[in-house]
Amino acid sequence: MEGPQEGAMEPFQVGDSLQIGRYFLEVMLHEYQQGELELVPASNSSSSTDSSSSTDSSSRSSNHELNLGPMVIDMGTRSFRAGFSGHYSPCAEVGTLVSRRMSSEEGRASTIIGKKALLYSDAETIEVMHDGFVINWEAAGSLCKYLLEHKLQVNPNEHALLLTEPLFSPIAGREKMAEMAFEMLGTPGLFVASQPVLSAYAYGKINALVLDMGHEATRVVPVLEGKSMARSSKLTDIAGRCLTWYLSTLLNDAGHVLSDGMSHMVEIIKRACYVAADFQSECLLPPSSHTVDISLPDGMKLTLGKERFQCPEVLFNPPSSWGESFVSIQETVRKCLMHLPKDIIPTMSANILLCGGSSLFKGIDQRLCHELLDHLPPGLMVQVGSLDLKRHAAWTGGSILASLHNFQSCWIRRDEYHESGSCIVHQKCF
Repeated sequence: MEGPQEGAMEPFQVGDSLQIGRYFLEVMLHEYQQGELELVPASNSSSSTDSSSSTDSSSRSSNHELNLGPMVIDMGTRSFRAGFSGHYSPCAEVGTLVSRRMSSEEGRASTIIGKKALLYSDAETIEVMHDGFVINWEAAGSLCKYLLEHKLQVNPNEHALLLTEPLFSPIAGREKMAEMAFEMLGTPGLFVASQPVLSAYAYGKINALVLDMGHEATRVVPVLEGKSMARSSKLTDIAGRCLTWYLSTLLNDAGHVLSDGMSHMVEIIKRACYVAADFQSECLLPPSSHTVDISLPDGMKLTLGKERFQCPEVLFNPPSSWGESFVSIQETVRKCLMHLPKDIIPTMSANILLCGGSSLFKGIDQRLCHELLDHLPPGLMVQVGSLDLKRHAAWTGGSILASLHNFQSCWIRRDEYHESGSCIVHQKCF
Protein backbone atom coordinates (compact mmCIF):
# COMPACT_ATOMS: atom_id res chain seq x y z
CA MET A 1 0.00 0.00 0.00
CA GLU A 2 1.50 3.29 -1.09
CA GLY A 3 1.00 6.76 0.30
CA PRO A 4 1.28 10.04 -1.55
CA GLN A 5 4.22 10.14 -3.92
CA GLU A 6 6.41 13.18 -3.91
CA GLY A 7 5.74 15.39 -6.87
CA ALA A 8 2.77 13.29 -8.04
CA MET A 9 0.31 16.13 -7.71
CA GLU A 10 0.06 19.56 -6.12
CA PRO A 11 -3.69 20.12 -5.88
CA PHE A 12 -3.43 23.43 -4.00
CA GLN A 13 -1.44 26.63 -4.14
CA VAL A 14 -0.27 28.72 -1.20
CA GLY A 15 -3.02 30.93 0.12
CA ASP A 16 -5.90 29.15 -1.60
CA SER A 17 -8.98 28.42 0.46
CA LEU A 18 -12.03 26.27 -0.13
CA GLN A 19 -15.30 27.25 1.50
CA ILE A 20 -17.44 24.27 2.43
CA GLY A 21 -20.73 25.05 4.10
CA ARG A 22 -19.83 26.79 7.35
CA TYR A 23 -16.11 26.10 7.02
CA PHE A 24 -13.03 27.17 5.10
CA LEU A 25 -10.43 24.68 3.96
CA GLU A 26 -7.30 26.74 4.58
CA VAL A 27 -4.28 25.64 2.57
CA MET A 28 -1.28 26.61 4.62
CA LEU A 29 1.55 24.87 2.75
CA HIS A 30 2.39 24.57 -0.92
CA GLU A 31 2.60 20.79 -0.79
CA TYR A 32 -0.36 18.75 0.38
CA GLN A 33 0.21 16.22 3.12
CA GLN A 34 -2.18 14.78 5.66
CA GLY A 35 -2.63 17.19 8.55
CA GLU A 36 -1.43 20.28 6.69
CA LEU A 37 -4.90 21.58 5.84
CA GLU A 38 -7.21 23.10 8.42
CA LEU A 39 -10.95 23.65 8.65
CA VAL A 40 -11.81 26.84 10.52
CA PRO A 41 -15.20 28.54 10.98
CA ALA A 42 -16.07 30.78 8.03
CA SER A 43 -17.18 33.55 10.37
CA ASN A 44 -14.76 35.49 12.63
CA SER A 45 -12.24 32.77 13.35
CA SER A 46 -10.30 34.77 15.95
CA SER A 47 -13.36 35.48 18.06
CA SER A 48 -14.43 31.85 18.03
CA THR A 49 -11.23 30.47 19.56
CA ASP A 50 -12.60 30.15 23.08
CA SER A 51 -15.83 28.49 22.03
CA SER A 52 -14.06 26.14 19.63
CA SER A 53 -11.67 24.97 22.35
CA SER A 54 -14.58 23.92 24.54
CA THR A 55 -16.19 22.21 21.56
CA ASP A 56 -12.96 20.34 20.84
CA SER A 57 -12.74 19.05 24.38
CA SER A 58 -16.36 17.92 24.41
CA SER A 59 -16.06 16.18 21.06
CA ARG A 60 -12.69 14.56 21.76
CA SER A 61 -14.28 11.60 23.50
CA SER A 62 -16.73 11.04 20.64
CA ASN A 63 -13.86 11.14 18.15
CA HIS A 64 -12.02 8.20 19.65
CA GLU A 65 -13.85 5.61 17.57
CA LEU A 66 -12.82 7.42 14.36
CA ASN A 67 -9.12 7.61 15.18
CA LEU A 68 -8.02 4.86 12.79
CA GLY A 69 -8.43 7.14 9.78
CA PRO A 70 -11.34 7.58 7.38
CA MET A 71 -11.82 5.57 4.20
CA VAL A 72 -13.06 6.97 0.89
CA ILE A 73 -15.15 5.04 -1.64
CA ASP A 74 -16.07 6.43 -5.05
CA MET A 75 -18.90 4.45 -6.63
CA GLY A 76 -18.75 4.67 -10.43
CA THR A 77 -20.67 2.99 -13.23
CA ARG A 78 -17.87 0.66 -14.25
CA SER A 79 -15.93 0.33 -11.00
CA PHE A 80 -15.80 1.15 -7.29
CA ARG A 81 -12.58 2.73 -5.98
CA ALA A 82 -11.47 2.78 -2.34
CA GLY A 83 -8.55 3.88 -0.23
CA PHE A 84 -7.32 5.75 2.82
CA SER A 85 -7.89 9.46 3.27
CA GLY A 86 -4.75 11.53 2.80
CA HIS A 87 -3.60 9.48 -0.20
CA TYR A 88 -3.51 10.93 -3.71
CA SER A 89 -5.09 7.91 -5.40
CA PRO A 90 -7.22 4.92 -4.36
CA CYS A 91 -5.45 1.76 -3.21
CA ALA A 92 -8.03 -0.68 -4.56
CA GLU A 93 -10.53 -0.90 -7.39
CA VAL A 94 -13.09 -3.51 -8.36
CA GLY A 95 -15.39 -3.71 -11.37
CA THR A 96 -19.14 -3.53 -10.83
CA LEU A 97 -19.60 -7.15 -11.85
CA VAL A 98 -21.65 -8.92 -9.21
CA SER A 99 -23.34 -12.30 -9.66
CA ARG A 100 -25.46 -14.60 -7.56
CA ARG A 101 -25.13 -18.37 -7.75
CA MET A 102 -27.09 -21.07 -5.98
CA SER A 103 -24.89 -23.45 -4.04
CA SER A 104 -26.04 -27.06 -4.47
CA GLU A 105 -24.25 -28.13 -1.30
CA GLU A 106 -25.58 -25.44 1.05
CA GLY A 107 -28.85 -24.81 -0.75
CA ARG A 108 -28.49 -21.02 -0.60
CA ALA A 109 -27.31 -18.26 -2.90
CA SER A 110 -23.73 -17.01 -2.78
CA THR A 111 -22.50 -13.66 -4.06
CA ILE A 112 -19.58 -13.61 -6.48
CA ILE A 113 -17.55 -10.43 -6.97
CA GLY A 114 -15.61 -9.66 -10.13
CA LYS A 115 -14.52 -11.83 -13.05
CA LYS A 116 -14.80 -15.06 -11.06
CA ALA A 117 -18.49 -14.99 -11.95
CA LEU A 118 -17.57 -15.65 -15.57
CA LEU A 119 -16.35 -19.12 -14.54
CA TYR A 120 -19.89 -20.23 -13.68
CA SER A 121 -22.45 -20.62 -16.45
CA ASP A 122 -25.27 -20.80 -13.92
CA ALA A 123 -24.38 -17.50 -12.21
CA GLU A 124 -26.99 -14.74 -12.44
CA THR A 125 -25.50 -11.33 -13.18
CA ILE A 126 -26.80 -8.48 -11.02
CA GLU A 127 -26.93 -4.95 -12.43
CA VAL A 128 -25.48 -2.71 -9.72
CA MET A 129 -25.48 0.64 -11.50
CA HIS A 130 -27.59 2.21 -14.22
CA ASP A 131 -26.94 5.65 -15.76
CA GLY A 132 -24.52 6.41 -12.93
CA PHE A 133 -26.94 5.59 -10.08
CA VAL A 134 -27.02 2.58 -7.77
CA ILE A 135 -30.08 0.43 -8.46
CA ASN A 136 -29.18 -2.55 -6.28
CA TRP A 137 -28.01 -1.45 -2.83
CA GLU A 138 -27.44 -4.98 -1.54
CA ALA A 139 -25.00 -5.61 -4.39
CA ALA A 140 -23.39 -2.19 -3.89
CA GLY A 141 -22.90 -3.00 -0.22
CA SER A 142 -21.27 -6.31 -1.16
CA LEU A 143 -18.83 -4.48 -3.41
CA CYS A 144 -17.96 -1.96 -0.69
CA LYS A 145 -17.54 -4.72 1.88
CA TYR A 146 -15.32 -6.68 -0.51
CA LEU A 147 -13.14 -3.62 -1.16
CA LEU A 148 -12.69 -2.83 2.52
CA GLU A 149 -12.30 -6.32 3.98
CA HIS A 150 -10.56 -8.21 1.17
CA LYS A 151 -8.74 -5.62 -0.91
CA LEU A 152 -7.75 -3.16 1.84
CA GLN A 153 -7.98 -5.67 4.71
CA VAL A 154 -9.60 -3.27 7.15
CA ASN A 155 -12.58 -3.65 9.46
CA PRO A 156 -15.42 -1.33 8.31
CA ASN A 157 -16.54 -1.08 11.96
CA GLU A 158 -13.38 0.86 12.79
CA HIS A 159 -13.21 3.48 10.03
CA ALA A 160 -15.41 6.43 9.12
CA LEU A 161 -16.51 6.32 5.51
CA LEU A 162 -16.79 9.12 2.95
CA LEU A 163 -18.93 8.10 -0.02
CA THR A 164 -19.26 10.04 -3.25
CA GLU A 165 -22.59 10.59 -4.96
CA PRO A 166 -23.47 11.64 -8.51
CA LEU A 167 -25.32 14.78 -9.47
CA PHE A 168 -29.11 14.57 -9.07
CA SER A 169 -28.83 11.66 -6.67
CA PRO A 170 -32.40 10.93 -5.54
CA ILE A 171 -33.42 11.55 -1.93
CA ALA A 172 -34.18 7.86 -1.46
CA GLY A 173 -30.75 6.98 -2.85
CA ARG A 174 -28.99 9.14 -0.26
CA GLU A 175 -30.92 7.46 2.52
CA LYS A 176 -30.17 4.02 1.11
CA MET A 177 -26.51 4.99 1.13
CA ALA A 178 -26.73 5.78 4.83
CA GLU A 179 -28.50 2.49 5.54
CA MET A 180 -25.84 0.57 3.62
CA ALA A 181 -22.99 2.32 5.44
CA PHE A 182 -24.33 1.96 8.99
CA GLU A 183 -26.32 -1.28 8.85
CA MET A 184 -24.50 -3.42 6.29
CA LEU A 185 -20.95 -2.13 6.74
CA GLY A 186 -21.25 -0.96 10.35
CA THR A 187 -19.18 2.19 9.88
CA PRO A 188 -18.81 4.46 12.95
CA GLY A 189 -19.12 7.61 10.81
CA LEU A 190 -20.40 8.65 7.39
CA PHE A 191 -20.26 11.63 5.08
CA VAL A 192 -21.71 11.88 1.57
CA ALA A 193 -20.32 14.42 -0.91
CA SER A 194 -21.06 15.43 -4.50
CA GLN A 195 -18.69 14.01 -7.13
CA PRO A 196 -18.36 17.23 -9.20
CA VAL A 197 -17.57 19.28 -6.08
CA LEU A 198 -14.97 16.76 -4.95
CA SER A 199 -13.42 16.79 -8.42
CA ALA A 200 -13.04 20.56 -8.13
CA TYR A 201 -11.36 20.12 -4.72
CA ALA A 202 -8.83 17.75 -6.32
CA TYR A 203 -7.74 20.68 -8.47
CA GLY A 204 -7.74 23.03 -5.47
CA LYS A 205 -10.75 24.95 -6.77
CA ILE A 206 -14.05 26.13 -5.33
CA ASN A 207 -15.13 27.91 -8.52
CA ALA A 208 -14.87 25.77 -11.63
CA LEU A 209 -16.64 24.21 -14.58
CA VAL A 210 -16.25 20.46 -14.11
CA LEU A 211 -16.34 18.41 -17.31
CA ASP A 212 -17.02 14.89 -16.04
CA MET A 213 -16.55 12.41 -18.88
CA GLY A 214 -17.78 9.03 -17.68
CA HIS A 215 -18.85 5.75 -19.21
CA GLU A 216 -22.58 6.39 -19.55
CA ALA A 217 -22.64 10.14 -20.21
CA THR A 218 -20.63 13.36 -20.12
CA ARG A 219 -21.86 16.17 -17.90
CA VAL A 220 -20.70 19.76 -17.49
CA VAL A 221 -21.28 21.00 -13.95
CA PRO A 222 -20.60 24.53 -12.65
CA VAL A 223 -19.25 24.57 -9.09
CA LEU A 224 -19.60 27.93 -7.34
CA GLU A 225 -18.19 28.60 -3.86
CA GLY A 226 -17.84 24.88 -3.25
CA LYS A 227 -21.41 24.00 -4.25
CA SER A 228 -22.63 22.45 -7.48
CA MET A 229 -25.04 24.46 -9.61
CA ALA A 230 -26.90 21.30 -10.58
CA ARG A 231 -29.74 23.01 -12.43
CA SER A 232 -27.26 24.80 -14.69
CA SER A 233 -25.47 21.59 -15.71
CA LYS A 234 -25.57 20.24 -19.27
CA LEU A 235 -25.36 16.64 -20.49
CA THR A 236 -24.40 14.82 -23.66
CA ASP A 237 -24.51 11.11 -24.47
CA ILE A 238 -21.01 11.27 -25.98
CA ALA A 239 -19.13 9.16 -23.42
CA GLY A 240 -17.01 6.08 -22.88
CA ARG A 241 -19.47 3.44 -24.00
CA CYS A 242 -20.10 4.98 -27.43
CA LEU A 243 -16.36 5.48 -27.95
CA THR A 244 -15.82 1.78 -27.23
CA TRP A 245 -18.54 0.82 -29.69
CA TYR A 246 -17.13 3.16 -32.33
CA LEU A 247 -13.61 1.81 -31.94
CA SER A 248 -14.96 -1.74 -32.31
CA THR A 249 -16.59 -0.66 -35.58
CA LEU A 250 -13.37 0.95 -36.81
CA LEU A 251 -11.38 -2.20 -35.95
CA ASN A 252 -13.86 -4.43 -37.80
CA ASP A 253 -13.78 -2.14 -40.84
CA ALA A 254 -9.98 -2.38 -40.82
CA GLY A 255 -10.15 -6.18 -40.75
CA HIS A 256 -9.25 -6.57 -37.09
CA VAL A 257 -11.81 -9.14 -35.94
CA LEU A 258 -11.23 -10.04 -32.30
CA SER A 259 -11.64 -13.66 -31.29
CA ASP A 260 -14.48 -14.82 -29.08
CA GLY A 261 -14.11 -13.62 -25.52
CA MET A 262 -11.72 -10.84 -26.56
CA SER A 263 -14.26 -8.07 -27.13
CA HIS A 264 -13.39 -6.61 -23.71
CA MET A 265 -9.94 -5.89 -25.09
CA VAL A 266 -11.39 -2.90 -26.95
CA GLU A 267 -11.31 -1.01 -23.64
CA ILE A 268 -7.57 -1.68 -23.38
CA ILE A 269 -6.92 -0.88 -27.05
CA LYS A 270 -8.73 2.43 -26.52
CA ARG A 271 -5.91 3.53 -24.22
CA ALA A 272 -3.64 3.83 -27.25
CA CYS A 273 -5.89 6.44 -28.83
CA TYR A 274 -5.22 10.17 -28.79
CA VAL A 275 -6.92 13.41 -29.80
CA ALA A 276 -5.56 15.13 -32.89
CA ALA A 277 -4.83 18.84 -32.63
CA ASP A 278 -6.24 19.18 -36.16
CA PHE A 279 -8.11 16.16 -37.51
CA GLN A 280 -7.77 16.97 -41.22
CA SER A 281 -4.05 17.64 -40.91
CA GLU A 282 -3.57 14.40 -38.95
CA CYS A 283 -5.23 12.44 -41.75
CA LEU A 284 -2.63 13.76 -44.22
CA LEU A 285 0.34 12.53 -42.19
CA PRO A 286 2.16 9.35 -43.27
CA PRO A 287 0.82 6.19 -41.58
CA SER A 288 4.13 5.62 -39.79
CA SER A 289 3.55 8.74 -37.70
CA HIS A 290 0.60 7.22 -35.85
CA THR A 291 0.94 3.44 -36.28
CA VAL A 292 1.49 1.34 -33.16
CA ASP A 293 1.54 -2.42 -32.46
CA ILE A 294 -0.51 -3.75 -29.55
CA SER A 295 0.05 -7.24 -28.10
CA LEU A 296 -3.15 -9.07 -27.13
CA PRO A 297 -3.42 -11.70 -24.35
CA ASP A 298 -4.10 -14.46 -26.89
CA GLY A 299 -0.63 -13.90 -28.38
CA MET A 300 -1.80 -12.00 -31.43
CA LYS A 301 -0.52 -8.56 -32.39
CA LEU A 302 -2.81 -5.80 -33.58
CA THR A 303 -1.53 -2.89 -35.63
CA LEU A 304 -3.46 0.27 -34.85
CA GLY A 305 -3.26 3.14 -37.32
CA LYS A 306 -5.56 6.07 -38.00
CA GLU A 307 -8.16 4.49 -35.71
CA ARG A 308 -6.10 5.93 -32.84
CA PHE A 309 -7.27 9.46 -33.55
CA GLN A 310 -10.49 8.63 -35.41
CA CYS A 311 -12.08 7.15 -32.29
CA PRO A 312 -11.85 10.14 -29.89
CA GLU A 313 -12.60 12.58 -32.74
CA VAL A 314 -16.30 11.82 -32.21
CA LEU A 315 -16.03 13.70 -28.91
CA PHE A 316 -15.69 16.87 -31.01
CA ASN A 317 -17.55 15.81 -34.17
CA PRO A 318 -20.20 13.17 -33.40
CA PRO A 319 -21.96 11.77 -36.51
CA SER A 320 -25.34 13.42 -37.07
CA SER A 321 -26.84 9.96 -37.57
CA TRP A 322 -26.31 9.21 -33.88
CA GLY A 323 -29.10 11.54 -32.84
CA GLU A 324 -29.62 14.90 -31.15
CA SER A 325 -28.54 13.69 -27.71
CA PHE A 326 -24.96 13.16 -28.96
CA VAL A 327 -23.66 16.72 -28.72
CA SER A 328 -19.96 17.54 -28.99
CA ILE A 329 -18.19 18.26 -25.72
CA GLN A 330 -17.19 21.78 -26.79
CA GLU A 331 -20.81 22.64 -27.63
CA THR A 332 -21.99 21.17 -24.32
CA VAL A 333 -19.47 23.33 -22.47
CA ARG A 334 -20.46 26.40 -24.52
CA LYS A 335 -24.17 25.90 -23.79
CA CYS A 336 -23.45 25.55 -20.08
CA LEU A 337 -21.33 28.70 -19.99
CA MET A 338 -23.82 30.80 -21.97
CA HIS A 339 -26.67 29.87 -19.60
CA LEU A 340 -24.77 31.07 -16.52
CA PRO A 341 -25.05 34.56 -14.99
CA LYS A 342 -22.79 36.89 -16.99
CA ASP A 343 -20.73 37.90 -13.97
CA ILE A 344 -19.43 34.37 -13.34
CA ILE A 345 -18.82 33.28 -16.95
CA PRO A 346 -15.20 34.57 -17.01
CA THR A 347 -14.40 32.68 -13.81
CA MET A 348 -15.89 29.46 -15.13
CA SER A 349 -14.32 29.64 -18.59
CA ALA A 350 -10.90 30.14 -17.01
CA ASN A 351 -11.36 27.11 -14.75
CA ILE A 352 -12.59 24.22 -16.93
CA LEU A 353 -11.54 20.97 -15.28
CA LEU A 354 -11.36 17.56 -16.94
CA CYS A 355 -12.20 14.40 -15.01
CA GLY A 356 -13.51 10.91 -15.62
CA GLY A 357 -12.15 7.93 -17.53
CA SER A 358 -13.10 9.28 -20.96
CA SER A 359 -10.96 12.39 -20.43
CA LEU A 360 -7.70 10.42 -20.45
CA PHE A 361 -6.94 10.79 -24.16
CA LYS A 362 -3.67 12.59 -24.82
CA GLY A 363 -4.20 16.02 -26.32
CA ILE A 364 -7.83 16.40 -25.27
CA ASP A 365 -7.20 19.48 -23.10
CA GLN A 366 -5.40 21.46 -25.83
CA ARG A 367 -7.98 20.53 -28.46
CA LEU A 368 -10.90 21.47 -26.22
CA CYS A 369 -9.31 24.82 -25.43
CA HIS A 370 -8.79 25.51 -29.14
CA GLU A 371 -12.38 24.55 -30.02
CA LEU A 372 -13.82 26.73 -27.27
CA LEU A 373 -11.79 29.75 -28.32
CA ASP A 374 -13.37 29.40 -31.77
CA HIS A 375 -16.92 29.18 -30.42
CA LEU A 376 -16.97 31.51 -27.40
CA PRO A 377 -17.19 35.33 -27.43
CA PRO A 378 -13.84 36.98 -28.24
CA GLY A 379 -11.81 38.23 -25.31
CA LEU A 380 -13.01 35.48 -22.96
CA MET A 381 -10.11 33.69 -21.30
CA VAL A 382 -10.30 29.90 -21.66
CA GLN A 383 -8.16 27.52 -19.61
CA VAL A 384 -8.62 23.75 -19.45
CA GLY A 385 -7.06 21.96 -16.48
CA SER A 386 -5.91 18.36 -16.65
CA LEU A 387 -4.48 16.32 -13.77
CA ASP A 388 -2.60 13.03 -14.10
CA LEU A 389 -5.11 11.54 -11.68
CA LYS A 390 -8.22 12.99 -13.33
CA ARG A 391 -9.80 9.53 -13.64
CA HIS A 392 -9.86 9.47 -9.83
CA ALA A 393 -10.54 13.19 -9.32
CA ALA A 394 -13.70 12.70 -7.24
CA TRP A 395 -11.93 10.14 -5.06
CA THR A 396 -8.91 12.41 -4.60
CA GLY A 397 -11.13 15.33 -3.61
CA GLY A 398 -12.85 13.10 -1.07
CA SER A 399 -9.48 11.98 0.25
CA ILE A 400 -8.43 15.60 0.79
CA LEU A 401 -11.70 16.50 2.51
CA ALA A 402 -11.81 13.45 4.79
CA SER A 403 -8.22 13.92 5.94
CA LEU A 404 -8.71 17.41 7.36
CA HIS A 405 -8.38 17.56 11.14
CA ASN A 406 -11.29 19.88 11.83
CA PHE A 407 -13.56 18.15 9.31
CA GLN A 408 -13.92 15.27 11.76
CA SER A 409 -16.79 17.09 13.49
CA CYS A 410 -18.78 16.87 10.25
CA TRP A 411 -19.22 13.08 10.28
CA ILE A 412 -22.66 11.56 10.83
CA ARG A 413 -22.00 9.32 13.80
CA ARG A 414 -23.45 5.92 14.43
CA ASP A 415 -25.44 7.06 17.47
CA GLU A 416 -26.84 10.02 15.51
CA TYR A 417 -27.97 7.69 12.75
CA HIS A 418 -29.71 5.33 15.16
CA GLU A 419 -31.36 8.27 16.92
CA SER A 420 -32.58 10.16 13.84
CA GLY A 421 -32.68 7.52 11.10
CA SER A 422 -31.41 7.72 7.53
CA CYS A 423 -32.93 11.17 6.98
CA ILE A 424 -30.05 12.68 8.94
CA VAL A 425 -27.94 12.44 5.77
CA HIS A 426 -29.88 15.42 4.37
CA GLN A 427 -29.20 17.51 7.46
CA LYS A 428 -25.46 16.99 7.84
CA CYS A 429 -24.17 16.44 4.29
CA PHE A 430 -23.93 19.60 2.18
